[in-house]
Amino acid sequence: MNPIVVVHGGGAGPISKDRKARMHQGIVRAATVGYSILREGGSALGAVEGAVVALEDDPKFNADTSLLTLPAE
Repeated sequence: MNPIVVVHGGGAGPISKDRKARMHQGIVRAATVGYSILREGGSALGAVEGAVVALEDDPKFNADTSLLTLPAE
C-alpha cells in the first residue's frame, strides 16, 4: 500500500500570488513530514501530528493559535 498525505493550509479569502507560493512551500513541507513518518512505518496519527506540528512551526500559518482562545469582546 502506498501512503497518501493531504494537507490543507487554510486559505479562506483572497491570497496574493506571492503569499500563495510561500504557503505552498509550507504545505509541501508539512505533507513531506507526514509522508516520511508513514514511509518509516509510523502510524497515521503520528503522520497527522507531524504534519500539524510543521504547520504550527511555520509563521505563515496561524495553526498555533485559535480564535477560540482569544478573549471575548
